[in-house]
This record gives sequence, C-alpha cells and structure tokens, in this order.
Amino acid sequence: MNDRRAVAGRIMILVGFFALALAIILIRLCYIQFVKGDEYKQKAYTQYTKETVIKAKRGTIYDRNMKEMAISITAEDCIIVPSKIKNPEYIDTEQRAILEKGLCELLEISSEDLNAHIAKDTSYRKIKEKIDIETANKVREFVYENKLGEVVYFEESTKRFYPGNELASTVLGFTGYTENSGAEVVGITGIERQYDSYLQGTPGRILTAKNGVQEEMPFKYESYIEAENGMNIVLTIDWTIQSYLEKHLETALRDNKATNKVCGIIMDINTGEVLAMSSKPDFNPNNHNMLTDLALEFQDSYLSKPENKDKTVNDYKNYLWKNKAVQELYEPGSTFKIVTSAMALEENVVTESERFYCTGVRVVGGWPIKCHKVAGHGYECFEEGLQNSCNPVFMEVAERLGKTSFYNYFKSFGMNEKTGIDLPYESDSIYHNDINGFNQTELAVYSFGQTFKITPIRLITTLAACANGGSLMKPYVVRKLVDDDGNTIESFSPEVVRQVSSDETSKKIMEYLYNGINVGSTKNAYVKGYKVAAKTGTSQKRDMEEGYYVSSCVSFAPADDPQIAILIIVDEPSAGAYYGGTVAAPVASAVLSDVLPYLNVEKSYTEKEKSTLEVTVRNYTGYAVEEAKRIGKADGFNIIVKGNGEVVNEQLPRGNSAISAGGTIILYTGDEVPAANVTVPNLKNYSATQATNVLESAGLNIKITGAYREGVQGAVAVKQDPEGGSLVTPGTTVTVEFKHNDSYD
Repeated sequence: MNDRRAVAGRIMILVGFFALALAIILIRLCYIQFVKGDEYKQKAYTQYTKETVIKAKRGTIYDRNMKEMAISITAEDCIIVPSKIKNPEYIDTEQRAILEKGLCELLEISSEDLNAHIAKDTSYRKIKEKIDIETANKVREFVYENKLGEVVYFEESTKRFYPGNELASTVLGFTGYTENSGAEVVGITGIERQYDSYLQGTPGRILTAKNGVQEEMPFKYESYIEAENGMNIVLTIDWTIQSYLEKHLETALRDNKATNKVCGIIMDINTGEVLAMSSKPDFNPNNHNMLTDLALEFQDSYLSKPENKDKTVNDYKNYLWKNKAVQELYEPGSTFKIVTSAMALEENVVTESERFYCTGVRVVGGWPIKCHKVAGHGYECFEEGLQNSCNPVFMEVAERLGKTSFYNYFKSFGMNEKTGIDLPYESDSIYHNDINGFNQTELAVYSFGQTFKITPIRLITTLAACANGGSLMKPYVVRKLVDDDGNTIESFSPEVVRQVSSDETSKKIMEYLYNGINVGSTKNAYVKGYKVAAKTGTSQKRDMEEGYYVSSCVSFAPADDPQIAILIIVDEPSAGAYYGGTVAAPVASAVLSDVLPYLNVEKSYTEKEKSTLEVTVRNYTGYAVEEAKRIGKADGFNIIVKGNGEVVNEQLPRGNSAISAGGTIILYTGDEVPAANVTVPNLKNYSATQATNVLESAGLNIKITGAYREGVQGAVAVKQDPEGGSLVTPGTTVTVEFKHNDSYD
C-alpha cells in the first residue's frame, strides 16, 4: 500500500515537473512571439537580406537670382584597414613607414592621429572625410605606386561647398556632425540648421536577398528604393548686394578698429525681405574651424578684453559663428527717436509751429539727463529736434505721451518681441516688462533709445514700418523651396504683423529726415544723386567699463518713395571717433552708393551736384597740337602741352577716363613721354577747395567721394588714393574721400 502511494507521489511530481516545464516553454514562446517578436523578426531579416544605403543629396541654397550659395559636391572618405596594417603578412615595417609618411603629408593629418586609428582593433577605420577629388587622386596614385591597395581605399561621399567662401556665412551657416546625428551631416547654424529637415532629403536603399550560405540571390530578388534629394532653397539674399555690404563692413571694421564686430542689414521695407545681412569678422563655412585673415586680425583685441580674460580661441570661433544681426542685443540709441517721433505724430502731441527749448540738460525724477550738445540747442521746432537729435526734446515728447501710451506703442511696434525671422537662435528683447515699474525716468531714457536692448533685426524691422506707411512686416530670408526640376514646392510671401502707424506719419518722418541730411548729425549719410533719409545713433554701454560705445546709422532710399532700408552698426569703435554720424553714417553712404545704381534707382541730381559731376575725357592722340588745345579748352579742361612736336602722341588722363569738370589734361608731343615725376601731396584734413587747388597746382586731378557737396561746410579729406608722398605721372587722378568730423550722435 505504501509502495503504491510512493509510486503515485513520484508520478504526480513527474507530471508536475512536465506541466511546469510546458508552462515555462509556453510562457517563453509567448514572450518571444509577442514581446520580442519584432526584434527576432529583424534579426532573421538581416540574416537573409543585405541592405545598402543610398545617400540623398543635400539641397542647394541659391540667392534670389538663382546663383548657387551652398552646394553638395562629390568628395571621398579615406579608409584604412588597421588589422592588415598591423599584420606583417600584408605590409612590412618599411612599407608601414612609407604608408604613414605618405598619408600624413597628402591628407594633412598628424602621425599621432593616424597611429591612433591604426591602433584600433578593427578592419575599418575612416581617417579623413570629405576629401576633394584632386587630393583623393594623389592618394590613389601613392597607394598604387607603393602597392598598398589592400590596406587603403576610398568610399564616395559628398561635401558641402560654399562658392562665395565667407559671403553671407552667418546667414548660410555650416554643416557638421552632432552627437545625435551619428554619421549623418546636419545643419549646425544659419539656414543650414533652420531648414535642415528640408535640405536633408530621404536616403534610399538597395535590399538584396541572401541564401543559407550568405551568398547573394539572383537580381530578381533585389529591391530598390530610390533616394529623394533634399529640397533646394531660394533666398531673399542678393549675392551682389551682399558683396557690396560685406566689402564696406570690412573697411569699417579696420578703419574704426571695432572690438565687438560690425554689422549690417539691408531690407526691402515693403515686403520684409532681407536683401543682405552680415557681421564682420566672420568665418569661411568651407572650413569653419580655421580663422580667416580678417578674424586673425581681431583675435587679440577680442581675447585681451577684460571681460574675455578666461576665453579661449574656441570661444572666439563660437563668437564668429554668431549672427550678430539676429542673436546679439544692443541699446539702439538715437535711431529709436524715429519710433518716438511716430508715436508723437500719431497722437498729435507735437505741432510744426511750436518751439522747444534745450538748455543741454533736463531733470527727470530728480536726475539730470544731458543732451549730447552740452551748451544746448536753444529754441528749435520738433523737426529740428529730430535732425539735431536733441534728447531734451524727446524727453518732453515722451512726457506728453505719458507712460501708458508710450508703453503701449512700444509693444505695438514689436519692441518687446522677437521678429520671428526664419533664422535660428533669435534673441529676446530686454526691457521693463511691468508697466508698474516703468516710471518717469525710464520713460525719459526710453524716448531716445537707452536702457533697453533689442536685436538689430528687431530695430530695422520696426523702423521699416515707420517708413513704409505703418505696416510692421515679418522679416524673412527664404523666398521658396524648389525641387531639382525647378518646381516650387512651397513659397513664402510678405506677412503683415499689424498696422502700427499711418501713411501720413511715415511721409512726415521721411521728410524730416531727408531735410536733415544737410544740417544734422546725418551729413555723412549723403549719397550724391539720391534722396536719402537717415538717422544716426550713439549708445553708451552702461553695463561695461566707461568708454565703450555702439555707433549706428539707419538710412532709407529713395526718401520720397522708400524702397530699402539699411542699418549699419559699429560695435565698440576704438580708433578715436565713436559718434554714429562720424563712424557709421559714412558706411551706410558707401554701401548705398553701390547698391542704389545696382537696383536701377534713378539718379536725380541737384543743380549744385550737376556742377561737380565728372566729365569723360576724349582721346586727343593723333590730333594736331593746336587743334587738341582748342577742343580741350572748349571741353572745359585745363590743357598742358609737353614737348615741341606738332602732333599729340600720348595724353594723361587717357581717353575715355573720367575727371572732374575743369580738370587738367597733359598732352605729350615729340620725344616727351609720361614719367612718374610728380609727388602726390598729403591732403588729410584739407577742405575740398583746398585739396582741388593743391592738386591742380601739382598738375594732378581730383575725384571727390564721400560726404562733400557744395553749400554744406565742414567736410575734410580723410582718405586719398594714391597716398601722399607717392610718385605719379602728371595728370593722374587722385581720389579723395571727404567726411564731416563734426557729426554727432
């Protein structure tokens, strides 16, 4: 009986064991089927298929005229096989030395880096990426000659190339790799980052079936998924206008020794399209880690500043990659008086006939706040107050508006918000965001653009509204997205954020600013042949040591029908002058002198300007001397004959060149030939009349550029080409730039 019970017990244990085992198996099967099913399915899939990725081509970035600004070109990655390099069966010690020396020289990599790659325990190591075809071919030749084909080879890749080098670099940005992107190229800054998802495209794949011994199956078992190239981007930027802006910004940076960059924006005020945007020094996106010559010039001035004492060269590179126009904040200074003027005109708190009185200071909330003219402007109307950039006038106007009305207009004009421009990292404004803390002192200093901070793109967008009839536009830099066949995928149109003022107010402000170009702080913003309205600004950096300023100028053209606005900012000029009228206004003038003719804006000369226009010299060579003298004098030139011949053999200036009316022409006859025997006088600080007389006495001609015009006194020579002391031939034209050094604000 006990035996049967024992047997029955053992059977029950055995049954229980098998039941438990079956349950475990069933649970495991369910786990594999339902929990890990996808994972094992993928493992099985990879066992019988081979996948080859087909990279998509990154989209091209064009300027508004379809000129390529960023393209993807064929490049190659150099691969080595460390496991074979370290194996004597493949290469011996002598070959390895040849390999290391050759690769380091041809690919410009260090032996330390190369040996670190070789030391890896792998059969695949990428030692350099994005190699141009010319360099890759040199390496191929080296590999072939030294029989190193089993340990070095190439894989095809693409490389981002920027035809303009530094041109628009802070707008375009650059590409690279991030921790999350792995081996995929992604946009790091600028348009490359903002529109990365559009530019990238979708990779394709080739799926090839494999049999049980891992051999590829016949072609019919292959599946091909085509890659989709990235979309192409058409910018609002104009290559030529951008080039003009950058050329003059570089000159401004060097001339004024700006220790915190210079910056410029040109905008179509009626659409919000950005035609050009730049900050200098910048970088070359083809090699963003290598400092350009211009960047090297200003590296020491950046790193030697007290606030940068702990900064490194890498910090300086990050600083160069920043788009100053969008990412950095500053106090706009007196350029903001345009906005205060719009408020005053909209609310009718000023009249054309009334007079203000400036003593040079105004006490607000117990604080004396000075005008830039310490002696005061005396009596002046509102228009003169704007042209004189008189702080007391604007403090009184703001007081009349009252803090609630002023504050509401401040926000309506967008000063408290981002513009929403389609570029990354746009900064927020810094301002009093609580009207209860916005007292009379804040109201007073806000009226002339101090103690709040905005971005340059915020300011020019707001000021454009003050010129275009009151429409606050959303700025943008991308016009449309197109495919490789030129079909438009998506387009971007002008967008009105809101109406902030009236057309009558815009016209009145433009009239005031245009009238002030000959009398106020904007005399250096003058452009011969064009009606330009302008306002300058000088703001002291109150959060830094004393002596740091931001000089700026905004100009609109043509003043009677504004189409474009330009904002120039020179941050921390250190060459002596720091007023916006002296430092930034000449830059705005120089840029517009190039841009307006390019845009086919028609010139309209005053009678005084017509008298200073250059005249084309006719070709007198081959003429009888007396006939040449008669015609030359009839053309209005001073004629000098050298030699005793009867026929003109040579002349200076030569035919078809342009010189000022009444200039000098040297006619050479007989054995006389031009010789560099005239010393150019040093004309610095001469008036136009003095410079003209001195050059005429030396038998030289003058070409006047810059801010000089008849009837406006005070312009002096600041630059000349050729320089004083140079030896030149008689009749040479000396180009002299004039500037008003007494310009202020």
